[in-house]
Amino acid sequence: MTAGSMRVAGAIDIGGTRTKIGIVADDARILKRVTISTTDRGDPEPLVNGIVAALQPLIDEYRGDGTTSVAGVGVSVAGFLDPTRSTMVANANLPLLCNFPLRQALEQRFGLPCALEVDSNAAALGEYRHGAGQGAARLLVVTVGTGLGGGVIIGGRLLRYTGECAGDVGHIIVDPEGRLCTCGARGCLEAMVSSAALIERSRRRAVRDIVHAAQHGDRRARNAIRDTAHWLGIGLASLTPIYAPDRILVGGGVSSAGDLLLGPARATYATHVAPEFRGVPITGSSLHGWEGMVGAASQLFDPME
Repeated sequence: MTAGSMRVAGAIDIGGTRTKIGIVADDARILKRVTISTTDRGDPEPLVNGIVAALQPLIDEYRGDGTTSVAGVGVSVAGFLDPTRSTMVANANLPLLCNFPLRQALEQRFGLPCALEVDSNAAALGEYRHGAGQGAARLLVVTVGTGLGGGVIIGGRLLRYTGECAGDVGHIIVDPEGRLCTCGARGCLEAMVSSAALIERSRRRAVRDIVHAAQHGDRRARNAIRDTAHWLGIGLASLTPIYAPDRILVGGGVSSAGDLLLGPARATYATHVAPEFRGVPITGSSLHGWEGMVGAASQLFDPME
């Protein structure tokens, strides 16, 4: 790499509903970004083809400018990974990628090294290195969207055990009489706070419509967000004694509700958590929904095990 040149990486954040794609610089600037639907036809090839069609022209643009080094492609994927971090092995919300050799397929298509990371870990990395998690000694990041994931960084290292992450934190039971979860259990935290739960409560079609309505005073939308926040607060209070965070961040699509969600979640958290943890701050993502892409790309520049 010549003096004055810039390092970039391709970045892919595969969620249950949408896949975010772009180019990220090593200082966390997102230089290009697009979003495609996470196509689920029971076959991973259409999704892989869509990702390659969207990202390859962006990579070629930076490869050809003579001043940029492309480090590879960082991939954030919802679900558990195998120990080699080459294949997603479990996710009830994204079954088409289970046991598909995703890293190998993308490396072959792009001709570049790829790093796979659990989406919750990638979000935690993005926030810890470049966002609201900087300086935290014990950071818990939860992402709430189609599902709910959690990433934990303690002493500058990712917590990895089940599925190469901090475990399936979305599937603690918060309400035994609650909604049926995609995992088959009832009343999981994910089932109570996911986008599907919020949509069901508000009787609207999309999270962005609910948030817009709530911001403009719609009572049903506000109540739906408040009820979702109640279960989020209980879930965070339940997770806190396990991970003992000194900071909690909430990201993902549902978090776009901002303080309409986080305000009542903080109140419920304070009511139910042990007194020693009542001062733990709970804030929203500072990377505006792109933390997974930023974190995935960062694994190409400076891998964190």
